Amino acid sequence: MGGARVYVRTEEILSFVVTAGVMLISSFFFPTYYGVFIFLAIVDGLSTGIHNELLISLDRLSYAFIVLVLGGIALGLSIIPVILETVSVIALIDILFLLRRIHAPSWSDFFKIILRRAESYLYTLVPAAVFSSGLIYLGATSIGASIGPANAILELGLASIAVFGIILYVAIRQKA
Repeated sequence: MGGARVYVRTEEILSFVVTAGVMLISSFFFPTYYGVFIFLAIVDGLSTGIHNELLISLDRLSYAFIVLVLGGIALGLSIIPVILETVSVIALIDILFLLRRIHAPSWSDFFKIILRRAESYLYTLVPAAVFSSGLIYLGATSIGASIGPANAILELGLASIAVFGIILYVAIRQKA
């Protein structure tokens, strides 16, 4: 009955502590949902303890989805702030998952890896936010005058269709 002991690695503990901290900080922005963030932090901790990667992934993705929805509502579904919030949440979740995977021989190497990842966002996430904002602007102007804040979802949907049309047009033209 001498089963092998499974230890939680330092990287996993660090990832959990940072994740729990971020979840608890979120409760300051959305105090009504304090219990949800506590629940998600507990699930993350238990999942880390039993090494259940699927549950950790589902927990953190649920957290990201909840924050994006609550943030979108809090920002009044204003397009540019929601794009910036989405990019920030993507970077945050990426860093939280990266922390679990880093096996750096020293703290110096650890911080270099984190810094390199942050630098990579300048080549990926920042252009994505700028490109998305620009295409949404083009899409919104192509459907005519602003529909107004009361119909922001309709405007975003119509702009998204226009953006899809622009991307499709460019993709077809490059193939020809």
